[in-house]
Amino acid sequence: MTANSTGRRNSPNQNTTIAALVHVAGLFFGFVAIAFAYLVTDDEFTKANAANALNWHVPVALIAVPVAVIGVVVSETAGVAIAMIIAIGTICFALIASMKAYRGRAWKYPLVPSVISTS
Repeated sequence: MTANSTGRRNSPNQNTTIAALVHVAGLFFGFVAIAFAYLVTDDEFTKANAANALNWHVPVALIAVPVAVIGVVVSETAGVAIAMIIAIGTICFALIASMKAYRGRAWKYPLVPSVISTS
C-alpha cells in the first residue's frame, strides 16, 4: 500500500469512494442501504466499512423504539431531546467515518460492540 500526495493510502483492491458513500447512505436510507452494500460487495474495504456502519445504525434503529415510547408516554420534551442527541451523534459519526473511509481507513464507530464482522 502506498501513500500519494493527498495522504490517502491506495490499494488496487480498495474502493474508497464507495466505502465513504456507505456511511452517507446510512444517513439517508437507514441501515437497509448499508446492509445491501454489505451483502453485494466483493471489496473487503467496502465490506469492513459497511460492517462498521451496521454496527452503529442497527442499534440506533432499535433504540428509536424506546425513545418514541418515552416521547409519547413520559414526556414529549424528553423524547425529542434524546432523539436530537442521537441524531446529532449519528450525523457526526457518519461524516467522520465517511471522511476516514475516503482517506483509506475503516473507522469503527465508538460506543458500540462489533456484532457484525467483516468476514
